[in-house]
Order: sequence, then C-alpha cells, then structure tokens
Amino acid sequence: RIFPDPKIQLEQYPTSVNLAASIVLTALAKGDAGKGRTILDLGCGTGNLGLAFAMVKSDFVYLVDCDSDALDLARENVEMLEEEELIGSCSEDEDGCCMGVELIMAKLKYDPPKKNQSGGGGRGGKGR
Repeated sequence: RIFPDPKIQLEQYPTSVNLAASIVLTALAKGDAGKGRTILDLGCGTGNLGLAFAMVKSDFVYLVDCDSDALDLARENVEMLEEEELIGSCSEDEDGCCMGVELIMAKLKYDPPKKNQSGGGGRGGKGR
C-alpha cells in the first residue's frame, strides 16, 4: 500500500518499485545488504524500501517513522509480505534478538523551516 493522502509537511512521497530495486541492488553489490546485514530505514513511510531489503534476506530491518498513519500502512505491508511468505516473520536468533522487520515510532518534534524574514533569498545574500 502507498500513501492515500501524503502529508506534504512531512515530505511524504512514494518510493517507486524501480527506485527501491536500484537502491537494493546497489547495496547488495557493495555488500551492504543481505545476509548478515542490518538495515535502518529512517522516515520509512509505508516501508516499501525497507521491505525490499527484507526480501533480500537482510537479518534485521528497522522501519522508523514519526507518523503513526504511515507506520500503520507499513505494518499492513509487512503483514501482507509475511502472508505471501516473501519475508519471514520475526524470529529470535541464538541471542534472543528478534530477526526480521521491526516497526518503531519515532517521537520527534518537527519544526518546518522558517521563511527568511530579511528578504535575502535564504543564502545570506542581499536579495534583488
């Protein structure tokens, strides 16, 4: 599932399948994804990018977002992929750690950038 109503103030936008595949393939080629690797997807939104990393068997995938609506969609996507057996359900390793996908609610205060009051164009210039 994707965002039915993206929150522009949180810079929410969908990650296309092609973009996710390109990022994951690049990470695999560099040895940064797959077995033995941990993935942290900050601002995960609906989880599509992080779940692509789970599909290539990365050991741990943490999906983090400050928007509970986005995490609800991500949770639905995780459950759908688990049902289709495209990713494994969370299981414990020998140390008792959860291996698989974990959703985390980030508690942050977001202050959008303020417009430059001086009229200088935001880069310290004199503006024209």
